[in-house]
Amino acid sequence: MLGLLASIFLLIGASCTKQLPTTDNQLPTNSGEPAANTRGEGNADAGSSPVTNATPPPMEALDPAVALPIADYASRRTLKAHGEYIRDRFSGYHLGDDIEYVDVEAAVPVQAIADGTVVRAARVSGYGGFVSIEHVLDGKTVIAVYGHLDFGSVSRKAGEVVTKGQTIGNLGQGGTAETDGERKHLHFALYEPTSSSDRRVNGYESAPAGLATWLNPTDFFNTYRQPVPTPSRTFDPATDRGGDIFKLRFAIPAGMEVEYVPSLEALNVFTVAGRGTARERSQVFIRSFDASSFLTLSTVTLHSTETLTVGQGSYDARRYDIEKKAGVADFVDQPGWRNGRHIVTDFHDATGLDRYYVVAAHPDLDPAAYQSVLDSMVIEE
Repeated sequence: MLGLLASIFLLIGASCTKQLPTTDNQLPTNSGEPAANTRGEGNADAGSSPVTNATPPPMEALDPAVALPIADYASRRTLKAHGEYIRDRFSGYHLGDDIEYVDVEAAVPVQAIADGTVVRAARVSGYGGFVSIEHVLDGKTVIAVYGHLDFGSVSRKAGEVVTKGQTIGNLGQGGTAETDGERKHLHFALYEPTSSSDRRVNGYESAPAGLATWLNPTDFFNTYRQPVPTPSRTFDPATDRGGDIFKLRFAIPAGMEVEYVPSLEALNVFTVAGRGTARERSQVFIRSFDASSFLTLSTVTLHSTETLTVGQGSYDARRYDIEKKAGVADFVDQPGWRNGRHIVTDFHDATGLDRYYVVAAHPDLDPAAYQSVLDSMVIEE
């Protein structure tokens, strides 16, 4: 049935933009099923005539091939997404998405994303309760990883089968043995095993190449008609990584998130969807420096300079069209596009010695999206 539905999906060539429920104080059930159809349209009929000039059924009428593992997946994915480089208790490129529930005391159920067989259910160092499930979708084997569960609530053992949407356990309580001391959240990851004995428990890879057989959950859910549209949110220095350096509030555009780059004390705004690391999906790169006036690097060519104001405080700003000079080494730990020609806007809030913020834009980023980030800036120092 999954293969047939996938064929229908390819035939009609459409995409779905169904909005997920988002609620902070209640825990909606998360069956993974589409919302009730209020327009009188039925489900796709496998026995219907081939589509000719008729209007094809909407994608929301097709049963998603997979379920989401937890409620409010997109709106609570705010701290660690797939491909971000992390340096805290563990270091490396994060292999999955973390779905945060630190604000919820009630039990939070976690469910199987599809029919499958439990590969492992155990207490694992770094996770607490850990479950991995093998699924076969359209002839491809995928293993889903669920970390930081209350192992006492896990309902299935290795070798047992599960069905799509079946509850496999609850999130563990933060700061306890249930999560191995971690905060209350779900670590969810997906990988394509390279052999029948490929059974992984790692949550990070040390090098970008290590992500090759790990799937971006956002891309996976989009493929199987269970999209997780990422809403816009505000960077909060009180809670976001890097907030101790960047005393800023600004709007993170829909479909994007922020990575803190510890080696540079920088922020990387990246698209949640896409292959590779967060740095490889970079759209906006933000740095800072302390000075008494605007400065430019001797390593770049200035094609133009513009004086303007930006942000909620109408901050004094300079916009530069820059390009790294030939013969200069590539910038370390920065997105590749920073080595080419692009726009940078520097701004600050005071006279004398002050902190200047540097906001660089990917050359292919919509100028309106870039301007919206600048317009939303609020300096809190």
